[in-house]
Amino acid sequence: MSALLQLFVSFFTIGLFSFGGGYAILSFLQQEVERRGWMTTERFVDLIAISQSTPGPISINMATFVGYQVGAVPGALVATLAVVLPGMGLMILLALFFFHFYERPTTQAMFRGLRPAVVGLVAAAAWQIGSVSMVSWAAVGITASCILLIAKWRLHPIFLVIGSAIAGILFF
Repeated sequence: MSALLQLFVSFFTIGLFSFGGGYAILSFLQQEVERRGWMTTERFVDLIAISQSTPGPISINMATFVGYQVGAVPGALVATLAVVLPGMGLMILLALFFFHFYERPTTQAMFRGLRPAVVGLVAAAAWQIGSVSMVSWAAVGITASCILLIAKWRLHPIFLVIGSAIAGILFF
């Protein structure tokens, strides 16, 4: 299978099964990147940082960066399109029926089941990424500071990214 076709199939599948927003994609994407040998875990973590600090949804940014890594500009275009298509198609279908079915008990039960699953997926991704990123006490301190600043003061993530980059220069 050609690299572009692999990218399309992988990112279409990721886009189809990544419920819960951009961060839910990270666990699926990391597994796929490792399985295919597209990049190291360290590089993947670096791409997360870049994707977080650039405008746009992290899932689309990650698809673009991974696609570029694998297939240059055509790879970036294919991966980005592939990750967007399933969600766009499903949202068009859901928009047709959403208000009619949203208040039904079965629909509400489904959402109550999906919410904790999304938390689990995000926690699993954080655990996997954290196991690679926590290489020193400085890294643990930066992580703890970010958690505290978001949880207690709701500081905008861009300030955390900038501050963490500065801390990286100072401590590493």
